[in-house]
Amino acid sequence: MPARSTEDVITSLIEFVNKRKVTITKEEMLKITQLVRVKLSDEEIEHYSKELTMLDWIHDTLLQVNTESVSPIRYGTIDKDIHVCNDVVNSQNIKEEILSNTKSEHGYFVVPKVIND
Repeated sequence: MPARSTEDVITSLIEFVNKRKVTITKEEMLKITQLVRVKLSDEEIEHYSKELTMLDWIHDTLLQVNTESVSPIRYGTIDKDIHVCNDVVNSQNIKEEILSNTKSEHGYFVVPKVIND
């Protein structure tokens, strides 16, 4: 089977949704728009109902996938220990040396005012 482009896959999904019975009703869409505080036209409500129907179908399909023998992926690694560094201070107190490179008052950096009162 030849590899399909992302555009082909998305087009197929859209065609599938257009043929599928819309499961997100207009009333549900109006409730969603009220919850997220957006205003949609009737055409947009119809469009997003189809989009949410597609996502609902994808979600249902993914729930049917058997993932019992699949290890979870954490932080981009699979079945590996996560290397965590200890927070170790490896320098001396060099506050005076750092402040010597800039204008300072009362032991702090002085920067130009950027926010008006």
